[in-house]
Amino acid sequence: MTSMANNCKKSDSPIDALKNESARQRWKLFHRAIAHAKESNNASLLDADTHSGDADSAGPLLSIIR
Repeated sequence: MTSMANNCKKSDSPIDALKNESARQRWKLFHRAIAHAKESNNASLLDADTHSGDADSAGPLLSIIR
């Protein structure tokens, strides 16, 4: 418990430090998920572009407009 007390500010309790760390980790996970979704979307669009010249295309492609 002393290591947690060393990581927090003078005015923060160990519980506050734990909540702040938890919030930081959630934000980090959220941003990583967004980055993964963007990367996956870009890869899908690139893959669709390379196959769009095929004569036996499955139909129209829907894409996200930003």
